[in-house]
Amino acid sequence: MKQDAAAIAVRAIALRKPQVFLHVASVRGMPPVKRGFAARYDPDEGLSGSIGSEAIDAAVSRDAVAVLQLAEPTTQTYTPDGCKSSRSGQAYVRVFLDPIVPTPRLIIAGAGHIAQPLARIAEVLGFEVWVVDDRSDYSNISRFPTAHRILVQPFQEFFAGLTVDPSTYVVLVTRAHRFDEDSLRRLLETPAPYIGMIGSRRRVHIVHKTLLAEGVAPEKFRNVYAPIGVDLGGRTAEEIALAIVAELVNLRRGGKTPHLSLQVFRHAASAR
Repeated sequence: MKQDAAAIAVRAIALRKPQVFLHVASVRGMPPVKRGFAARYDPDEGLSGSIGSEAIDAAVSRDAVAVLQLAEPTTQTYTPDGCKSSRSGQAYVRVFLDPIVPTPRLIIAGAGHIAQPLARIAEVLGFEVWVVDDRSDYSNISRFPTAHRILVQPFQEFFAGLTVDPSTYVVLVTRAHRFDEDSLRRLLETPAPYIGMIGSRRRVHIVHKTLLAEGVAPEKFRNVYAPIGVDLGGRTAEEIALAIVAELVNLRRGGKTPHLSLQVFRHAASAR
């Protein structure tokens, strides 16, 4: 059973699929239940295996959803009817819920002056950093020594072939708004929780207006943040990069720091 759990975990990590592994830590008065790895929760497939009863399985599945959102393990104790228990004088099963979540991936489109400190800061905070640009003299290891992947490729071609999951964050810091538009067209169809686009308010409005005129539905812009970053008052490339990463952390952790974003995209979506 342990080998099965390990193999499943390795596959889940490779596929970037979030999972919760459920291990019975202790049990009392429930003979069919044994200690050890008992079941696995997948957000798409539900629960595989059983903890001992339908009621417990339903309760564990609900708790697994919360565990994935927090990305932190926890231990819960259940009675046979699925209620939480203090284990005082009754039958119970104590379950360790162990989440496996994909490493947050940051795609930086554009390898200019802001991208360099952005890649360094994001890597320190645990992001798997990818850098893409169509210029080899910009997108290279000497400029981005800490990046996990460095690609020299046209933006439209790169995003057309990219598999984006809910743990993929994207920052568009390209050198022209036409590249932002091309990239955004692809990204709006993905589950990316964050698409940050640098630029002036005028540039943001131009891109927004252009895509709406093409027939893109307003709700598609819900996860677009532009102008990018939280309001730190930064001016240098390093300060702007810090504001961008702060916005990423703010979003991931449910923070309350004000955004610089005009929210024209989300306002349009909510007003529809």
